[in-house]
Amino acid sequence: MSTARGVPPSLAGSLPRDISVADSEIGPLEELIEEARQLGFSLPAALENAIDKRRREYLAGRISAGHALRQLLGPDASEGQIVGDDDDVPRWPEGVVGSISHGAGFGFAAVAAADRYRGLGVDVERVVSARQAGRLGARVLNEREMSLRQEGAGGLTEAEMFTLVFSAKESAYKALFPRYRQVLGFSDVELERREAGDGGGRRGALRLRTSVASEDGAVRRLVGWYVLTGGQADEAAGGASRMWTVVAIPS
Repeated sequence: MSTARGVPPSLAGSLPRDISVADSEIGPLEELIEEARQLGFSLPAALENAIDKRRREYLAGRISAGHALRQLLGPDASEGQIVGDDDDVPRWPEGVVGSISHGAGFGFAAVAAADRYRGLGVDVERVVSARQAGRLGARVLNEREMSLRQEGAGGLTEAEMFTLVFSAKESAYKALFPRYRQVLGFSDVELERREAGDGGGRRGALRLRTSVASEDGAVRRLVGWYVLTGGQADEAAGGASRMWTVVAIPS
């Protein structure tokens, strides 16, 4: 089972052993600053005067990345700043691919060896309301995905299924952009198949399709994993339903 720091065990247990994941709650700024210091980094100068929310999100994301790197490479791997390039893509240690997300009250990160995956993407979202899912569906989902979204599809409601498709596409973009540097729209990635890993459909595997091409060949298929936490099924989460997704480009 992939080791994890706070990440839902149902997600960590679904991932391949060679992907390390971690999360960090977006808590008080002072606590995040102290944990970052223990990991060997601090807020960059460009964010010193940013609003509190932006600084907290940045730190929670980088803290998650630091812990994920330690799991993958060893206890000293996270020392130093994980800075972004001109496109704000994190610069990972040599031989590593990864992704950072912050949302729904958490920072979330995944890393893996670059010889195993060409890219990784992660995302965490609060499940939208049924009204939002209905209003935004046609903008985000194609016809195939709209049919997957229908009530009762594998145990998920329409709102949960919409959130899953949206989050999976966000993760796919994060996996693809660092390598191919192509700006993608919602129609450029399609959720092709979902395989529920339990009877209620609250976790499982994903297959996605895209048409991104470059000098080193076209990407046709991506693989992914998801878990739905919170709500009545998880009182420890305070009743808040969240969708967590990880998407990878296999080597």
